[in-house]
Amino acid sequence: MATHSMTRIGNTPEENHTVERAKYLLNNKLNWLSPSSLLHSKGGRDFGRSIESSLIEISKGEVKRLQLRKRDTAVVMSVAHYEELVDMKEMYSVLVKKLQEKEIAEAANAYEVLYQRIISPASKRAADDLFSATGEELRASYQAGATETK
Repeated sequence: MATHSMTRIGNTPEENHTVERAKYLLNNKLNWLSPSSLLHSKGGRDFGRSIESSLIEISKGEVKRLQLRKRDTAVVMSVAHYEELVDMKEMYSVLVKKLQEKEIAEAANAYEVLYQRIISPASKRAADDLFSATGEELRASYQAGATETK
């Protein structure tokens, strides 16, 4: 019976590029991203009254946390910041897909190794010996295991 050799996914140039791009996004593009508790807070009324100046601050890279009745209700960011998050979401999807492919390839490789062991000449000899053994030979080779009682 012929077997197909499974391709192992490793560090291909495409994978390295994907990982490097993800590192770049995390380390260089998303520095502005921080917990909402650390953002400059602005009340909804104040934001609305001075919306033009608030939007100018946001377009320059500031991210604001808006409050309504002293409760956090929204985070306002520039379109550029939003696009960086969208890029990160796409990158996350690519990385998850690549990880799934790698896990599938590793599992397939493990099954291939097991299959090769099963069809090996040594395994065939062991099975032939087992099925051709006499009752006396089987009794002589028996050793009680830890789960068996005497």
